[in-house]
Amino acid sequence: MHGMGIVFEHTRKSFPDGTVAVADLNLEVKPGELLALVGPSGCGKSTTLRMVNRLVEPTSGVISVGGTDVLSQDAVQLRRGIGYVIQNVGLFPHRTVAQNVATVPGLLGWDSQRTGERVDELLSLVGLAPATYGSRYPHELSGGERQRVGVARALATEPPVLLMDEPFGAVDPQGRRRLQKEFAQIQRDLGTTVMMVTHDIREAALLADRIAVFSGGAVVEQIGTPQQVTEAPVNAFVADFVADFAA
Repeated sequence: MHGMGIVFEHTRKSFPDGTVAVADLNLEVKPGELLALVGPSGCGKSTTLRMVNRLVEPTSGVISVGGTDVLSQDAVQLRRGIGYVIQNVGLFPHRTVAQNVATVPGLLGWDSQRTGERVDELLSLVGLAPATYGSRYPHELSGGERQRVGVARALATEPPVLLMDEPFGAVDPQGRRRLQKEFAQIQRDLGTTVMMVTHDIREAALLADRIAVFSGGAVVEQIGTPQQVTEAPVNAFVADFVADFAA
């Protein structure tokens, strides 16, 4: 199952208190690419991401996934087709690792044999031996191991689209680089379309096909390859943001 594109057309999100998180966003994530959203805190990155699976409802404009308007679909069905990984994972504490990874296959009615095989395959893929880890509970894992389970859970049904919000933020630097490399390999192998929010420009440069640099209100200051953004920033805002990459 290869990735589907995500398109934002004049998408806006304003909140009742008058805050405009996303002013007027036009952005395309191409099928199979990993697009990283970077920018200062509070610039609308997470809101943008969460409008794709309708955890945040857009105020106006259109967001389509694979050519279909997300607002025309049942939100629950929509979310089952989109993987979602957040910083602190949100694993179910009273379910084992294997049961956590089996969550969406279970909702989709997969039989136990198919589910079991998929769980084992994914745990191996993210570097956790199924025989060792499958029966453990989240509290028995390190932060890095929990994050791996979160990635495995999100990929369980090979979703064509994966949304990631600071996915490796809680992992120690050494484990983080290892996890990033493994994830890059998985993403290439599966051809999943990934939209990832990160505050870490190095992570964006390592993983992304393209980087979008946001300023307040989700204004796209620059979008391009990691090389374009880091070596040829279009303005002072971008230059300032990517400065710590060179440091």
